Amino acid sequence: MTATTSAPTTRRTPPPTGVLKFLGLTPVLAWILVLVVLPNLFLVLYSVWTNQFGTVESTFTLENYRTTFGSDVFQLLFKRTLVIALVSSLIATTVAYAVAYVVVRYFGRYKVLAALLILVPLWVSYLMRIFAWKIILGDNGVLAGAAKTFGLEGATQAFLYSRNSVILTLTYVAIPYAFLSVYTTLDRIPAHLYEASADCGASPWATFKNVIWPLSRPGAAVGFAIAFVLTFGDYVTPAMVGGLDGTMLGTLVLQQFGTANNWPMGAAVGITVICSGLLVLAVISLFTRLEAQVD
Repeated sequence: MTATTSAPTTRRTPPPTGVLKFLGLTPVLAWILVLVVLPNLFLVLYSVWTNQFGTVESTFTLENYRTTFGSDVFQLLFKRTLVIALVSSLIATTVAYAVAYVVVRYFGRYKVLAALLILVPLWVSYLMRIFAWKIILGDNGVLAGAAKTFGLEGATQAFLYSRNSVILTLTYVAIPYAFLSVYTTLDRIPAHLYEASADCGASPWATFKNVIWPLSRPGAAVGFAIAFVLTFGDYVTPAMVGGLDGTMLGTLVLQQFGTANNWPMGAAVGITVICSGLLVLAVISLFTRLEAQVD
């Protein structure tokens, strides 16, 4: 008689049930509830309450929104903020994409080191970086000294406390964030796609247009979105390097919550800023999807 041995059976762990999945997501849901949902809910509530001589009363009203949209100052600042945010984000994403492409393609095994060096500014305090640009753009800064050397004293007036200084500073702040998104996407593209495209007779520009750009476009879109979120709601940069000509909506929100002591009005302006930013991001996302369908 021959003895037969059966292979040992392995028990498979059953997939988690709905309750277990919910418990696993509890920390994430709690984080979102406490730090995202509740603060914005309080902001919405304050925006429909009234302000009586600096005291907030829980009386429902839409007068704050009527005053906000009917204000010429708000309309002017909204247009200026939108233009500055779009221009800064576009420049930052373009520069970040070009730098990320060069790092991924030509730095070889040193690309990680190069990426870390580009991200070094993120290790420095945000206020310190803005203050450094204030010194650079100041009357005794590097740019003003170079302009005076070449006899362009009148050009120094455009360096500090202007719209251009805000765009320049916000672009510098947004570049590392856009670079991180684009670099991650470009680094995931297999190297053999470049070689295959070249073997088919495609020029470097044709390879970029037909292969690299369609694959890296989502990363560029995410980088642009991050840059736009950072620049659209910023109030520190306009306050430090913008002056009167570079004032943005974030400064108006800060004034309503601070010196004006009108929290309902500040909340209404803040909600308007958030909704406007989300609307712009939705349009950008829709455009990206439509472009992908056309391709």
